[in-house]
Amino acid sequence: MSDAKPSPRLSVVATSRNDDHGLNLKSRMQLFVDGFADQAERFRMPLELILVEWNPPEDRAPLATVLRWPPGEYFQPQVITVPGDVHNAFPHSEGLPLFQMIAKNVGIRRSHAPYVLATNIDILLSDELFEFLGNGLEPNSMYRVDRHDIEAHLERPALPSPADCRALPPIRMHTLEGLRYPKDAGPATNRSASAPALLRQPIRELSRLGIGAWSRLALPKLHTSGCGDFTLTSKETWSTVRGYAEWPYFSWHIDGVLLFQAYAAGARTVNLQPPMAALHLEHSAGSGWTPEASGKLFERLDAVGVPYLSTNDYRLAAWKIVRGGRRSPPINGPDWGLASHTFATTRPGRSASGVSK
Repeated sequence: MSDAKPSPRLSVVATSRNDDHGLNLKSRMQLFVDGFADQAERFRMPLELILVEWNPPEDRAPLATVLRWPPGEYFQPQVITVPGDVHNAFPHSEGLPLFQMIAKNVGIRRSHAPYVLATNIDILLSDELFEFLGNGLEPNSMYRVDRHDIEAHLERPALPSPADCRALPPIRMHTLEGLRYPKDAGPATNRSASAPALLRQPIRELSRLGIGAWSRLALPKLHTSGCGDFTLTSKETWSTVRGYAEWPYFSWHIDGVLLFQAYAAGARTVNLQPPMAALHLEHSAGSGWTPEASGKLFERLDAVGVPYLSTNDYRLAAWKIVRGGRRSPPINGPDWGLASHTFATTRPGRSASGVSK
């Protein structure tokens, strides 16, 4: 009997490794897989989920065996493994075990659907958003949504269901207008953790504020808040801009650069409105960016010497891209997404494994 499935209408690309990053990583990944598997079947939309396992730890089991992969007619998962020797060829590989945007490019380059969503392994989509993805997408458009951060109890033996998580109230929202908190709520802690460093560099901070004011006038207003968790456009547009900038940095601001690249290339910006939203399962402080613990993140990066794009450099890069318009050359070369490499590919729940190039 053939195990052929319908051609995917949407490819979903994310990256991870089995290292418990941010605590409860396996639980967050499992909810991510379960959420897309459940929605693909309920909405009868052929969906290709590409999980790029980057630099897998040698003493840990691979993600294809660690996670459960729900069977279904429409859900089509695969794991592409990028081995440690490829990772180690990049600068700063000792301080940063996963180059998130380069890894996502590996999956985007090898995707098969006409539309590709780049996201992260702690994201669920509201049903309203998923239903739109099955019927409302148009070519040459860049789709963005608000990100709602939620706190789920993931330390318990029995995980909540994706539906349970979707019903949780947000603790904060990342919107086109910036960070928002629910009514009568605010930051859990004082967000001025980095103030001492700013006081030590008053001239630099004044410069940052000046460039910020200038950028609000010089740059188009794009929905860059939380954009690494939901960036959706056609495979053609991804190919035109050649994916995310493949700088061997921490991923800070690189996701925003991509939005300005697509804008300069002529993609129409579409900001979808709630109840369409991407729901983010909260991780531990310092493992990724949160407004309450950003100081911990950057202190950790500085301690191990991992570079990241400063806000000033990000704004200047965006301005150069927008100013160049369609004449702006892609940041990456034609080999973006490590196209010349061949990687092992596992399709959980199916009899065949293979290679991906």
